[in-house]
Amino acid sequence: MHNVKQETELYVITPNEPGILGRVLGTLANARVNLKAICAYSEKDRGIFLLLTSDCKKAENSLKALGYEVKSNQVVTVQIDDRIGAGAEIGTLLANAVIDVEYCYGSTAGVGKALLVFKTSDNKRAVETLG
Repeated sequence: MHNVKQETELYVITPNEPGILGRVLGTLANARVNLKAICAYSEKDRGIFLLLTSDCKKAENSLKALGYEVKSNQVVTVQIDDRIGAGAEIGTLLANAVIDVEYCYGSTAGVGKALLVFKTSDNKRAVETLG
């Protein structure tokens, strides 16, 4: 049905200061780690980054070397068709399976596919439900 996987996402806490986005993404680039998905926001004096990368361990080590706090989360990724209502269908499938979505983010590059990232109450069941 869909391209569904359980993957590891990095949860990175940095200072909230000008240039931090470039520093985090530049660190990944210098480590030759590709960024697959990102969610970034600030909370008072902290920058929060949720990162899905091509090499989680290398990204984690590179960011920790700068003194940033790095944790990992298991998430579900779903590649869907980029069309109106596709995301709603995924949400309905999860709701019907009584799987709580703790958070979600995603994007499309306008090439026919979109990537959604979910942290759920039961990632294993979410993969089974959406797969």
